[in-house]
Amino acid sequence: MNLSDKDLNLFVVFDVIYTERNLTKAGEVLGITQPAVSNALSRLRKNFNDELFVRTSKGMLPTPVAQNMVKDIRQALDLIRNSISESESFNPKTAQITFRISIGDTSEYRLLPELIKNISKSAPEVGIESYLTPRSETPKELAAGNIDFAIDPPIHTDLSLKHEMIYEDHYVLVVNKKHPMAKRKKISLDEYLNLSHLHISKRPSGLGHVDMTLQRLGLTRRIALRAQHYLVAPYVMDQSDLAITTIKSFTSGRDFKILKLPFDIDPLVLHLYWHGNKDQDPANKWMRDLIFTTYGRIQRKKK
Repeated sequence: MNLSDKDLNLFVVFDVIYTERNLTKAGEVLGITQPAVSNALSRLRKNFNDELFVRTSKGMLPTPVAQNMVKDIRQALDLIRNSISESESFNPKTAQITFRISIGDTSEYRLLPELIKNISKSAPEVGIESYLTPRSETPKELAAGNIDFAIDPPIHTDLSLKHEMIYEDHYVLVVNKKHPMAKRKKISLDEYLNLSHLHISKRPSGLGHVDMTLQRLGLTRRIALRAQHYLVAPYVMDQSDLAITTIKSFTSGRDFKILKLPFDIDPLVLHLYWHGNKDQDPANKWMRDLIFTTYGRIQRKKK
């Protein structure tokens, strides 16, 4: 194929169609009309002598030819974007930019106060927007540029994403100071299972990390209250004998009794995710470094 007579913007359209699997959504991401996307796809099909994407009830599914092409096309686009980014400068003192972060409520509680304090000193015109993106949508949202970062456990497998561990915390059992177990130095497994537990989950059903760990041991505990947000947990525990199994940092600044769990459980590990096409972007790199530094300070305080 002779590139001199090809429109390289078509490869951008190819990448977005591959991500979105929908021509209308691809047009929204690209800022062009759906007919314009269809026209670009027709030109791509002619260039490669292949359908590339086939319309099905599940969206526009890539053909084997498209699947074989996508990795090389994305690498090439990343090289072009990175070359452009390297020629640009970023001055945090004068930059007027808003970064969007997908983050859960407990991570918000940990990160945002420290982060915004650092930003207000070094980058007074830089803003932050935080909201939780469904994990199944995170790779697409990062690819489309709808979010700049995501903070999640290491569960995303999309090869177009970059990530690095930023936080680790261990699980403990927490009760109020008036709880019958509050005077104990340790608790048995049977005693733990017989407690009335508070479980925090935004999903209406399904097992969380703690209950999946217990299930692998052939055990179950009694969930007396399943709530959506950690914000309510301290108030519930103050007014009841419910116990919560959560990360140790939850107790920071709160007068609760902490007990070691009577079973082994993997710690909470969080990674910072960003898309590969932003890896060399000066603004993205600056914010990544600031998030890494802020979480490092939080980790040291926790210890």
